[in-house]
Amino acid sequence: MSTEDTRQRVIGYMVERLGLEPDEITDTTRFREDLELDSLDMVELATILDEELGTQLDDSALESLATLGDVVAFAESRGTPDRSPA
Repeated sequence: MSTEDTRQRVIGYMVERLGLEPDEITDTTRFREDLELDSLDMVELATILDEELGTQLDDSALESLATLGDVVAFAESRGTPDRSPA
């Protein structure tokens, strides 16, 4: 799976499960500062990574994910399975 495929999948999940608009989410948009995601939203993001991308992370890894670019890089470093969004 390409980096762009991973990026689009993550954006799709964030739109679907966090109620964000696709044009709000760029590689440099900061989750907490720009999108005002709270700790529960970040837990949902961790759930998305785990359930949809097969990428598990601990609390310290979650704290290091500040942007979509960070999430994509993290998912790519762990390898993302070829699953289609539900």
